[in-house]
Amino acid sequence: MGEPEDIFHRRGWLATQPAPFRRAWLDVAEFRAVPRGDRLYSLGDPPGGVYGIAEGFADVLAASGYQPPVLGHIARPGWWVGEAAAVTGSPRRVEVRARTGLTVCYVALQRLTELESVFPDLWRALGQLTVLHLDNALMYAAALLKGDARTKIISTLVRLAGPEMPYDAQISIPCTQQELGEMAGLSRNSIGPVFRTLERGGLIRREGSGVISFNPVHLARVMEEDLRRGTG
Repeated sequence: MGEPEDIFHRRGWLATQPAPFRRAWLDVAEFRAVPRGDRLYSLGDPPGGVYGIAEGFADVLAASGYQPPVLGHIARPGWWVGEAAAVTGSPRRVEVRARTGLTVCYVALQRLTELESVFPDLWRALGQLTVLHLDNALMYAAALLKGDARTKIISTLVRLAGPEMPYDAQISIPCTQQELGEMAGLSRNSIGPVFRTLERGGLIRREGSGVISFNPVHLARVMEEDLRRGTG
C-alpha cells in the first residue's frame, strides 16, 4: 500500500500541475480521516480551504434557488473541491458529505496565501480546477436535458468516473441503481430496463449491493457510436 498522497501524483487536478507546485502543495497540506456520514462542509458555510479526496467516496449535494439539495455527484479519489469559495471569499455552493469513510487532504486558506508568495500562478491553477467543476456541471445539465434513457445513464457514469474518466480500465463506484437514475434525471421505472440491457451487453456490472463497475473509456466510445447512429 502506498501513501495517501500518492493518488494526487497520478489522478486529477493536482496531478496535472508542475511537480514543484505539487510537492509544495502537499507539504503545506494536512491529511484527515472523515467518518462515513460526516460533512466536509455544508451549503452556505463560510469560505475555507480546499479539500482533496485521497481515499473513499463523497456525496456532492447541490441546490438551485430555494429547492432542497439533491445528489449531483459522487466524488472519488483524486477529486478536489472548495477552491471557488477560497478564491472569491463567498459561501460554499455545495454540500460535501462522506459516502464512505474518507481520507482527505486539506489546504487551509492561510496556507494558500503562503503558497502564493512562492507560486504567483497559484490562482490560475485554482481557476483550472474551477473549470473542471464547470465541465462536470455542464455534463450533468446535458444528461438531464438531452438524450434517451440509455444515453443519460451512460453519460452519467462517464461523468462519475471523474479523475479516472480518461483511463481505459474497469472502475467501481458505490452507487445504487436508483441513485444513478436520480443523477441522470430518470424515474425508477425508466432506468430499470435500460440498466438491465447495459448489464446484458457487458457494459456495466453490479458488484454486490449498491456497487456499479464499468470502463469509462469504453462507455464513452459506445455513447459516441450511439450518437453517430442517431440512437442516443
